[in-house]
Amino acid sequence: MGKTIRINGVDVPVIDDMLSGRDIKRAAGLPQERVLVRQDDDRNVIVPDDQRIRVADQQQFTHHARHSKAMNTLDPRRLRIRHEAAQLAYAYPGLTVADDESWLHIPEFRLPPHWEPDRTTVLIVPPATYPETAPDGFFLGDHLRRRDGRTLVQPAHYFSAYKNRYAELGYRWYCLEDPERNWDPRFDSLVSYVEAIRTYLGTVD
Repeated sequence: MGKTIRINGVDVPVIDDMLSGRDIKRAAGLPQERVLVRQDDDRNVIVPDDQRIRVADQQQFTHHARHSKAMNTLDPRRLRIRHEAAQLAYAYPGLTVADDESWLHIPEFRLPPHWEPDRTTVLIVPPATYPETAPDGFFLGDHLRRRDGRTLVQPAHYFSAYKNRYAELGYRWYCLEDPERNWDPRFDSLVSYVEAIRTYLGTVD
């Protein structure tokens, strides 16, 4: 017995109970490259050209151009940096990440006791080999001092020129290296690295 289905609001008569997506498109005069979709109550379901389905009278269909879901263009390294930055942002709400994940910027980083002033900016540059290897030090705001008794002194491991590509932006490089390759990407991350920064800035030079 014949039925009428509706495709984008247009009545299309059909005879058979079982039709493939290709049959339905042919009956509606649709180009074969269109995507045929059955409109269920709670979702749209694609009807492949070679799949036969049972059709009911007044069943609703639609069609549209063939699209594909965009592939995630971030490689695993960049995704990991983004994920870890999001974790850090809970503790450091002003944290920002470069569009290409080449650096993390933490403003208003609270320094341990004996530092003057008590807050600064931290800039971390993950290496190209991250997460297999740790960042090679990090960058702190310029003009920091540490209190030694009653005297403010230049911190050790805090360089204005050595390894400092950001000197003109008001940073100094702080040496926090991993010469013995203790970094383990299974356990370490930018989150643990920031904790290491807090630890070592609080220890005696």
